[in-house]
Amino acid sequence: MKMFYKLQQKVENWFGHVFETYGRFVARNPLKIILLIVFINIGLGFGLLRLEQESGIEQYTPTDSTASKNRDQIRELFTIDTAVNYYQQSLPDLGLFASVIIERKDGGNILDSSLWADLTALYDFINTTTAHDSTIGSFTYVDICAKRSSACVVEGDLIFSTSFLADMGSGTISFPTYIYQGQTVYINRIIGGAQVLNNMTTSAKALKLTFNVESERSSLSRLWELAFLKKISTYSNNQLKIKYAYSDSLTEELSKNVTGDIVFFSITFTLMIMFSSLTLMGGNCVANRYNLGFAGILGTGLAIVGSFGLVSLCGAKFVDIVGAMPFLILGIGVDDMFILLSGLADTSSKDSVEDRIGKTMRTSGISVTITSVTDVIAFCAGAASVFPSVRNFSWYTGCAILFCYLNYMTYYIGCMTINEKRVAKNIHFCTCMPTKTRTDMEASKQSKCKIFCCAGSPHKSRDEIEGPIEKYPKRLVKRIVLFKPTQIVICVIFAVYIGFSVWGTTGFQEGLDIRDLVGKDSYYYDFYDADQNMFSQSLIVSLNIQSEVNYRLESTFNQLVSLVTNVQKDSQVFDDFLLSWIHAYRSSAVFDQTSDALFISGLQSFLSTAQGNVFVNDVMFDTSNKIVGSRIHIMTDSITSSNSQADLMVRIRESVESSSLPVFAYSPGFIFFEQYVQILPQTLQTLGICVGVVFVVTAIFMPLPFMIVLVTVTVVMIMVGVIGFIKFWDLTLSSVTMIHIIMCVGFCIDFSTHMCHAFVQAEGNRNVRVAQALDMAGGPIFNGAISTVIGVLMLAFSSSYVFFSFFKIMLLVMVFGLIHSVFLLPLILAYIGPQYKVVKSDVYPVKEITFDGKQNRLEHTLPEPKPDYPGAE
Repeated sequence: MKMFYKLQQKVENWFGHVFETYGRFVARNPLKIILLIVFINIGLGFGLLRLEQESGIEQYTPTDSTASKNRDQIRELFTIDTAVNYYQQSLPDLGLFASVIIERKDGGNILDSSLWADLTALYDFINTTTAHDSTIGSFTYVDICAKRSSACVVEGDLIFSTSFLADMGSGTISFPTYIYQGQTVYINRIIGGAQVLNNMTTSAKALKLTFNVESERSSLSRLWELAFLKKISTYSNNQLKIKYAYSDSLTEELSKNVTGDIVFFSITFTLMIMFSSLTLMGGNCVANRYNLGFAGILGTGLAIVGSFGLVSLCGAKFVDIVGAMPFLILGIGVDDMFILLSGLADTSSKDSVEDRIGKTMRTSGISVTITSVTDVIAFCAGAASVFPSVRNFSWYTGCAILFCYLNYMTYYIGCMTINEKRVAKNIHFCTCMPTKTRTDMEASKQSKCKIFCCAGSPHKSRDEIEGPIEKYPKRLVKRIVLFKPTQIVICVIFAVYIGFSVWGTTGFQEGLDIRDLVGKDSYYYDFYDADQNMFSQSLIVSLNIQSEVNYRLESTFNQLVSLVTNVQKDSQVFDDFLLSWIHAYRSSAVFDQTSDALFISGLQSFLSTAQGNVFVNDVMFDTSNKIVGSRIHIMTDSITSSNSQADLMVRIRESVESSSLPVFAYSPGFIFFEQYVQILPQTLQTLGICVGVVFVVTAIFMPLPFMIVLVTVTVVMIMVGVIGFIKFWDLTLSSVTMIHIIMCVGFCIDFSTHMCHAFVQAEGNRNVRVAQALDMAGGPIFNGAISTVIGVLMLAFSSSYVFFSFFKIMLLVMVFGLIHSVFLLPLILAYIGPQYKVVKSDVYPVKEITFDGKQNRLEHTLPEPKPDYPGAE
């Protein structure tokens, strides 16, 4: 062990010498360095002019996933003209549309013929929605609608047909399928909240109409959708209530929800300035560090501006969740500030300013560097994620942490130098006027008020300069941690904590509810909630054959039959639904397989008939009339659970892969299901990298095996606690919470590293070293935790799930990180912390302190100087 201790001393001395030399350099040129850093940050801030925003649900889905690649293949294989032959199952995505869900205001049965006049009026109200384009002028839905057989395709308009009204009157609307004009329609996608008896609909809660528009003229279609949104929001009826959305509603509302909450940042910035300044108001009018609190927040703000500008210049897009990053960086910056000021408070005012800054960097520079380097590398691991939201958030946040560190190592050290020069000259912190000492002013019989406001002198000890928030919490913690009865209580509490954490991790859920991404006051929230709860969410899945196959051969047909049979064996795939061109063609009168040419000509004739038109988008020919791509469609059960959706997608793919045909399965919903497949392995992989980084960085800066293991285990314990307790706070693992969990690593190591590094630097028996470590790091840890909570506090009032979940997890991280660092770690170190030498004079000073309004002798409230703990010397 002595070998590692000597290595630690060499490492500490080498890094200490580097930081001290650098600190002295900054102390000699403070103003130049401050101005240089300010200009660099502001200059880079102009990069914000190139800021590009990326919004929408796909930022939370993995890039280059199987589904996204399959979608690209679909777009290459199949050509679709939605202005001529629109079929929803043929689209590579969800298409462009405007949708409305209609309910009765009294919650009664919507299948009431007395309401049909109102329903018809609503249909016309939407149909006549007018949009305007600078090129073509005004246009209505009919001008831009998706068409089939020269008629606009409005899913659900069959409710206005004579046959439907007749069946409604006679109570013979079959469910879940309904025969309309000789075609089987899944009426459960049109009628919602149905009550069914003997497969007949007796009543229903809602109806849904979907107005499809062209995909080819997307700019005009988008204009009409926006006109629809504006007009439908003004609709009112005495009997009906509506819920509505259009194809881009989720993207719009998600961006609006997050962007609207960024206004909280200005409030948070103000609160952080107030907290930091008030915390540093201790001491007298000369030693007061109020200005350093303000300078620290300003330096953090400059780091945010500079990093945003640089990353924007590099081309990284601003995703919605990056809006939460400034709240995080404020907390990290303030934590670094308190660590540096704690080191400065330990220096003697009798030394020169250059000496004091050098010593501060020697003691605190390493601690701040360890945490900052670990944070940056952890976010670099996140930057390799397949999720765009995680990747871009990590780029922005990692760069901001790096800038924050550099600003504190340059700009802030310069500010500390200028402030200490002011203190050395006995200059008032506010008026910048020469100030008399309290003794001189009392001797001249000045009023108490004037003495309080004007008297001051450089501090002589840490106690003189620290404020109440810095002094008293750590004193209380020392009494708790070094008192045997409370040590037992701490052990019991942590045992219960570990038990609940492990239990919570076993029940941890994956998934992302789309409703969580928008505010409850959003029109889309109401629409999506009603759609999920009352209407079928079954998927139409296409089985796509992507190369030349001889479909004329009987063996090929048998392979297709086998493919469909294998897929439909799944319990969640309907075995009575099959939309297959080849099955339909073989049953038609024009089917001919005597030769390849006759097979193709017969197929083309079939596709031109009314019966075959539904398959016109499912068979693609090249210029020589060879089939280069085809597909058939199956349907799944209605599934809303994230895990079930992901499992079903994987099972269908496995069934398809067993076929000898060059086939792949695809549905637009698969794009979103991919995240549920990849989120857990991605999270575990990133966390594993982060824990490895913690181990390596700690080993470099603090090469003591016990400390390396202790810091790493502490980080893992905090992470397990956070993940476990997420369950109790109704959060699930998704690409949103994955970002928050990755952030945990940085904060987990911050506090534990500060405590362990302070213990290593101390001398004496274990109890004395624990007390010294709490003196050195306890105050900054408390202040850092409180400031970070303040930094994210305003997010508790956010209507955004992205921001509110950020607040929840950060609160857990701060609470768990704090209690591990100031209660568990000191307790462990007091018993089995590494001990290499003991100085006989290392005993507690006997002095009076005021606590809880009483005078207490420190020797009476702490354990004896020579503790009887196991291993104490």
